[in-house]
Parts: sequence; structure tokens; C-alpha cells
Amino acid sequence: MRHTLRHRGLSLIELLVALAIGSVLIVGAVYVFSRGRSTYAVNESVARLQENARFVLSVLEPDIELAGFYGFTNSPDTIRFVSGASPGIVYAMASQMRQRPVPDAPPVAVANLPGGAHDCGTNFAVDLLTPVQGSNEAFLLGPGAGAACAPYGAGAVATADTLTIRRADTRIAAPEAGRLQIYASRLRSRSTQQLFVDGNAPGPVDADNEIHDLVVRAYYLSQDAVDRPGLPSLRVKSLGGGAQFVEAEVMPGVEDLQVQFGIDTGDYDADGVIDAAADVNGDGIPEADGRATRYVNPDFAGLDRAQVVSVRIWVRVRADRPEQGFQDNRRYQYADVDYTPSGDDAHFRRVLMSRTISLRNARIL
Repeated sequence: MRHTLRHRGLSLIELLVALAIGSVLIVGAVYVFSRGRSTYAVNESVARLQENARFVLSVLEPDIELAGFYGFTNSPDTIRFVSGASPGIVYAMASQMRQRPVPDAPPVAVANLPGGAHDCGTNFAVDLLTPVQGSNEAFLLGPGAGAACAPYGAGAVATADTLTIRRADTRIAAPEAGRLQIYASRLRSRSTQQLFVDGNAPGPVDADNEIHDLVVRAYYLSQDAVDRPGLPSLRVKSLGGGAQFVEAEVMPGVEDLQVQFGIDTGDYDADGVIDAAADVNGDGIPEADGRATRYVNPDFAGLDRAQVVSVRIWVRVRADRPEQGFQDNRRYQYADVDYTPSGDDAHFRRVLMSRTISLRNARIL
């Protein structure tokens, strides 16, 4: 007897069902991959922005903390500018560097200072009475600033603040002609310290007498980053050799820098007047004990008669490219800023970070 074997394959219906199921699985896999890739890209972008903002804060924080450190003293009115070998010729006290012959007149330049020390303003490099300085929503450094201290590229970001710090370098240096340096004496820390620029140390250099480079840095925002016109950037003008200011980029993508100063008003009982215990000299200016009783903008009237004991900073960092389909509709309120992105700006991701930093050398009492 002959048996006939029948071979059966997939029917058309079964094939269509299999193709449909396979297509659904492939589409699902592609969708999950696409979503995962998109989420990864967003997380990477946010992480990069946060890292950049933290880097900016890490650059600013040590400078601010050490503002007012002048070797073995934090009292700038004891510092004299001298020229020539020991004992040298005394040209001016630090407390006289901002004096004006008549009210509202330009300050008088300290004699024998290199011209570069005045590029960002008359006596700007040696205004040691102001360890921290700022301008509110304007690129303003010192009076009489010249073209050599102009902002980079298309100009400064008009809505951002500037921040200037002055201090001594923590490292001990050797005498160097043309560089502004502080001769710090441990045994005379509460009397006379000396500032010099000609490479002639005003006295012996030993364990009790050190030389430190003077550090002056002015941070501001420019409209352009290096090789990226239109991308805002945090930049710094630093006092260098030859007592001249040199320019450098700190971080591209920083679109706002805001600064407020914490001042010690001496009014610790909140009755509206300086406490008697705080005004030791009776001159209406409290001798700070390190407590910030109020935070004010850099253009606060009367700031020059207040003790600045801390600095609060905000940095807003944005991505370098817009993101298709992204819309930043958050409202950013900080310092004296009230900002909601609109138009093309709304397509950039951004982060805002803040930090309050105490000045280590602000306490006087």
C-alpha cells in the first residue's frame, strides 16, 4: 500500500499575523531605543551644565574666601607703597589711594606705579581697602578705566554683574621687578606692611618676612566666547607681570552672573541703629565680627561705609546649542533678576546655581 505524505507550510493568514507581531516588536524596540537615547542625551546635557556651573563656583569660591588676605594682616590701612631698596621711599598709604583733591574729582594716581596698574581704573590694582568690589548690571571697574581694559569681543553682557577681588597669593614668591608684591612681616602684622613693584624687597626675606604676589581679578560676562560669537562667556581680567591686566576665558556658556554682598551693619538687636559694642571707633562704621545682617546689591548706597563679610553669587549656565522640541518656560527669580526665557532663548537648557561664601579675613573685632 502506498502512503502519500502531505507537507504543510504557513498559511497566508498565519504569515500575516507573524509579520504583524514582528513589526510591532521591532517598532517597540526602536521606540524604546529612541526614547532611551533621547533620555541619555538630556541627562548628559543637564549633567554637563551642572558640571560647568559647579566648576565656575569652584573657581570663584577660593578667590572670594581669601579676599582681604594680605600676608600676615587683613588690615589694608597699614600697607604702604614703597620704592627702592630698604628702607625705600614711602609714596602713599593704602588708605590714601582713593583720596580725591576735591569731592567727585578723579582719584590721584599713586606715584611710581606702572601704567598698567591704572588700565582698569586709577589705582584699581592697588585699591586694597576694597577687597571685594562689584558693579550691578554694568561693566564698571574703576574710575578712569581705559581701552586696555575694555571687555572682550562684542562687549560685556549688560544685565550681568561684575566681581573684583583683591588679595595676596598664598604662595611665597621671590622679588620680581614689574610685579606688584606685598612684603609681609609677621612681627609687624598689625603695623606696617609694604607694597612694592620694582623687585627691591623693603627688608630681609626670612621665616618672619615673606613676599607674596598681589592678586587682583575682575570677573565679568562677555557676549562672545572664544571662537563662538554669540555664546556668552565668563571671563576674568587678572593682574600679571609688568603690573598689567591680562584677559582669559573661565567658562563659555555662562549667561548670567549676579552678586550680592553680605554686610555687617552692627545692628545685631535689629533696632535700626549700630550697637555701641560694634562701633568701637565711634566713627559710625561697625568693626565687623563676621555676621551678615543684610545682603545688598553692588550699587547699594553707603556700601563703602559698611563691612562686607560675605558674598552671595548666582551663576546661570546655558547649553551651547538649542534643543529641538524643548521649551524652557520656567521663571528664574534671584538677586534682583526676574527672567523667563522667550523666543529662541526658550529652546536652550540651562541651570541656575547659587552659593554664599564667607570672607575669611572680614572679621575685625
